Amino acid sequence: MDTSVHVIAPEDRTLASLTHLSGLAGYVVPLGGILVPIIIWAMKKDEPTIAGIAKQAIILNVAVWVLVALSAILMITIILIPAVFLFWMVLALVALALPVVGAIKANDGSYYRYPVVGVNPD
Repeated sequence: MDTSVHVIAPEDRTLASLTHLSGLAGYVVPLGGILVPIIIWAMKKDEPTIAGIAKQAIILNVAVWVLVALSAILMITIILIPAVFLFWMVLALVALALPVVGAIKANDGSYYRYPVVGVNPD
């Protein structure tokens, strides 16, 4: 595990912050939370920091979609419906908080690695 701190260059901080927040585009445009980071990744694949942040945004959004789909299956059991809704609320808070925290850290110049689904810059 790489514990070194990766510093984001001042000229890349705005794009890094916007790349973190691009994962939230899915709340405005269907599939935007995946498509916008993919476009950023494709355009900036030669910049490891921006590409790493875009990968994190993609992985986070895919993981959220998979977790929602899998937990929706538990709705069949009727008794677990309250637990599923509670899980969805916690998942929504996490899916909103991680990109915002990442954008704030990127604006300050430090690379933020999302817990569990985060990747280090190449």
